[in-house]
Amino acid sequence: MYKETSKTTNKKWHLSTDDTRMTVAVIENAIQIVNLQQTQQEHNWAIDGLPIQLMPEVCVNGAELPTRWQFKRDTVEENSGKLVLEFTNEFPKLALKSIWRARTGHGPVEHWIEIENLSGNTITVSHQDSLSLQGLIPGEKADIWWIQRGGNNAITQGGVFSKSIVPNLILDLESKFSDGSSPVPWAAIQVGEKRGLYVGWEFTGIGRINISTGDNPNQVEVNVGNNPNFKTDILSRETFLVPPAFVGCYSGDIDEGSYCLHRFIVEKLRPSVSEDYPDSILSYGVYGDAGTASGAVGAECVVGAGKQTEAILLQLAKFCSELGFEQFMPDAMWFPETGDWRWDPKRFPNGIKPIEEYVHKNNMKMALWCAWTNGGISEHPDALSVRGSAGHPEWFNDEYADDWKPGAFNGAKLCLASTEAKEWAIRKTHWLVSNHKLDYLKHDCQPLVSKCNKNTHRHKYGVDVSYWAAIHYYEIMEKLREDYPDIILENCSGGGHLKDFGVVQHTHYIVATDTLSNLANRQSVYDSTFAFPPLYLQLYTYDKLYDVRGDEPGNFFWRTGMMGSWQLCPAESSSWSQEEKASAKSAAAIYKERIRPILQDVKVHHILPRPDGFNWDG
Repeated sequence: MYKETSKTTNKKWHLSTDDTRMTVAVIENAIQIVNLQQTQQEHNWAIDGLPIQLMPEVCVNGAELPTRWQFKRDTVEENSGKLVLEFTNEFPKLALKSIWRARTGHGPVEHWIEIENLSGNTITVSHQDSLSLQGLIPGEKADIWWIQRGGNNAITQGGVFSKSIVPNLILDLESKFSDGSSPVPWAAIQVGEKRGLYVGWEFTGIGRINISTGDNPNQVEVNVGNNPNFKTDILSRETFLVPPAFVGCYSGDIDEGSYCLHRFIVEKLRPSVSEDYPDSILSYGVYGDAGTASGAVGAECVVGAGKQTEAILLQLAKFCSELGFEQFMPDAMWFPETGDWRWDPKRFPNGIKPIEEYVHKNNMKMALWCAWTNGGISEHPDALSVRGSAGHPEWFNDEYADDWKPGAFNGAKLCLASTEAKEWAIRKTHWLVSNHKLDYLKHDCQPLVSKCNKNTHRHKYGVDVSYWAAIHYYEIMEKLREDYPDIILENCSGGGHLKDFGVVQHTHYIVATDTLSNLANRQSVYDSTFAFPPLYLQLYTYDKLYDVRGDEPGNFFWRTGMMGSWQLCPAESSSWSQEEKASAKSAAAIYKERIRPILQDVKVHHILPRPDGFNWDG
């Protein structure tokens, strides 16, 4: 990075990664991108200049006040690749930092904004895009690409989409974690097979990528960030974060761009993994399987979550070890009821201790599932409840009737925008890790909310609920990793609902889809790898559950899980034949020896159309 200063007050700064080169300028107190290109190509996407608009107004005591931002200074941090452009506004008194970062290696240039309230009063900030690219020049005929999350079921909620850039195009891709079919906050502009540009949002709250053209399809406007109706209050001396976004350029087809982004995620965004932890680990999850420890076999075997005992889990942990899997995880089956997140004293009188000791004695990792933001109606003093002696109804996002009951493992939604709820969640997640001697913690059932009717939480306007819930969720995750630096975190969250570039910075794995079947697995890998590396995608295999061809325990089914981070979830292991057991053991060995090393730096090529269950896919 280096800076140019003209004879006037205008300044320019040059930033670059291995893939993307950008020149940012301040011209008469306004920021503008004057160059944006792939490092090995001459094409400049910003040949006409891309103006960056700073927040145009704020509100104080109900009065809207226009802002007049004045450039103050710049700071260049060579080691971190950061460029910080500082601006001030006199009335109300505000300080704004426009922060650009270009890190060595593959990947994009990032941008975010911090606004400090120095006014002495509470102010209401209005909408500010994280990244605005107004006037991109593709140069030739181009297409826009995007993907859907495929949360509950990639077959019905996933997908890969493209649309030609034409005059008067309006495409609004709303990123909404409560909707499993919502777009991932990523989009690419692809020019034939010559070159492309991608953008993304590093945040989990509700937002959007808006792409539009006027009469000229060769001038494309891309805006990334919070929805246009966003607003929230900022207290005196508080700093408001406009979440990071990024833009990257690449040569070749869209898979080349995806590879550049994958390397950026693995090397820059995803949390580090301890050297003694296999990455990605072969995990064995227990939800409905009852094994043979109950004394029943075959069709008489007790199957179903909530019926397992200590003896059953010990038997399944032994089976996990025999197959060559490296981690054992009791899933949504170990607690007495939703919200009462402790080991069921009736089925597990000794708690996790004998299971944890067996797992670690046999050189496996100990994992645990917990939907810790879900409340119920338990009267236990340590429970998370909506009513009764243990109740904290003020922590939840809604009111719950006197006859309300939670589901088997999901319930009332904690609003993490409540400071008290956030502090409870910090204590609970720490207790889960320390008390259970965990190596790995999986959370589920949507830790974030987008709607809340409480007026005592950090949000105020409805449109800012998910923003503050996400900010506090990140704080919980960071505090946990700070105090337990070797802990591995899995983001399940009802399948791949939380699938974005913010959550990837706070968890090590994300569930690709919540339908544990062969076609759904392949579709979710096909879709998600346009944005995310296979190493990060957790793929479950739940044999025989859906009664579809290809879900029988065997090589074909295992292979669909081995395309990413594989988690084996037997439905009824006692019914497996010796041949089926041998196939799982063989697949585990192949994964360790051949697949896992490839996943560390794999380039994904989408060589055939999206899987449909009828035609060949690859």
